[in-house]
Amino acid sequence: MFIEFGMPVPGRGSVRAFAAGHLGELTQIIRPALVDEALELTRRVQRRTRKLPARVTVYFVLALSLFGTDGYLGVWAALTAGLGGEDVAPSEAALRQARRRVGSAPLAILFDRLKGPAAKADCSGAWWRGLRTVAWDGTGLQIADTPETARFFGRKISCHGPGSYPALKLSALVECGTRALIDVVFGPHDTPEPEQNAVLCRSLRPGMLVLADRASDGYPLMCKAVATGADLLWRIQNNRSLAVIHTLPDGSYLSMVADVRGRDRLRYWARHPRPVPPQVEGVAVRVIDATVTATGTDGSTRTGTLRLVTTLLDPDAYPAEELITLYHERWEAETAFYGLKVTLRGSGRILRSRTVDGIRQELFGMLVVYQAARRIAADAAAETGIDPDRISLTVTLRTARLTVINATGTVFEHDACPTPRIRSAVLHPRALGPARRRTRIWPRRIKRPISPFAYNKSKWDKPMRKVTITSEITPPTTLLTGRPGP
Repeated sequence: MFIEFGMPVPGRGSVRAFAAGHLGELTQIIRPALVDEALELTRRVQRRTRKLPARVTVYFVLALSLFGTDGYLGVWAALTAGLGGEDVAPSEAALRQARRRVGSAPLAILFDRLKGPAAKADCSGAWWRGLRTVAWDGTGLQIADTPETARFFGRKISCHGPGSYPALKLSALVECGTRALIDVVFGPHDTPEPEQNAVLCRSLRPGMLVLADRASDGYPLMCKAVATGADLLWRIQNNRSLAVIHTLPDGSYLSMVADVRGRDRLRYWARHPRPVPPQVEGVAVRVIDATVTATGTDGSTRTGTLRLVTTLLDPDAYPAEELITLYHERWEAETAFYGLKVTLRGSGRILRSRTVDGIRQELFGMLVVYQAARRIAADAAAETGIDPDRISLTVTLRTARLTVINATGTVFEHDACPTPRIRSAVLHPRALGPARRRTRIWPRRIKRPISPFAYNKSKWDKPMRKVTITSEITPPTTLLTGRPGP
């Protein structure tokens, strides 16, 4: 039996200074050896061991995300509450200076070590016909309003004027089954989402199926994604002009997404058809046009159109109806953003750091804590054979906070069950979500006076309704679908 110490034993000279370097049972995922490696690689290890060594500072930054409503001294109190013994707490100024000394680079490496898929081969909900389903999307995060952050990240501009706070743009590649973060890119708020998605292509692999919304509708990005060996299932604009090269039995059809010159040649061929289409360089896709209808319990209906393109060209191996249903798994990326921005950070809260490097450091700390929580949830789900969607992130984080305050799980055995307290809490029958969620719709509105979305009083009488979703594939009627361009 081997025992690894996530926290040095108090009372042994300078070793006492490292006692606050823990994160409860999360220390078993974010191990001290991993933190020390990140500090060594970035040359941030302290020269002399005083009250705030670099390792302790890294764990303090991570705890800032876990205890987002507390100030510096409150977070420090949480880290040291379960250690025993009396000690003088560092001042807020000392903690700020320690954060500045460490910087953001060690946290970036720490996230780089923890990011990636969390689902095992038999994980429920993470695979579709042998392909790992992933999705990418973008979101915004408000940050502290200082001249430095406003100048670097910028503010959102709307019809109501500039935003109250500066904001950053974050794009993430998310594993749909576990909502784990495979990769993340962030920068100024006006960074185009396709530009960030192009960077995320570095984490795509063969065997992945990438789901994306209309923000990814572009030929250069599609080429870069396909070059990785991953397959695509993307929504595109309904009025995008695509030539019908071959109609398939299930109502979908084969087409090509090409550059401007190739697109124009295909359009000309569609208007003046010949037996053989022109040879153009591009991405061969299968197009699925469908009408989606949501029928409420009161009989009311809402109808919309959906146009999907996929690189899965075989209609027998990959049925169109299943692809239409699968596309809605893209919303798992939105759920991941909710977990990061609301469940972890707190609703309506902004990042507390007031410098650009401090923002990077704090955000990487949030990402590390979020990823550690998702990994624990995925492992617990795999152990019991349940869908990871049923495990509550709220319960995971709440229990993790308790283990930090009680300083439990910082000393663990290699042959013992890891994170036992968190696993016991999230797998409790009362904490598990339903095995099958109801199909519901929710109006896109928020309850505040100024918003680009509809006000609270909308045309829907009920805020949420149970619905039945049906889809009908629309076969092409001409050789050129969508609205032809010039």
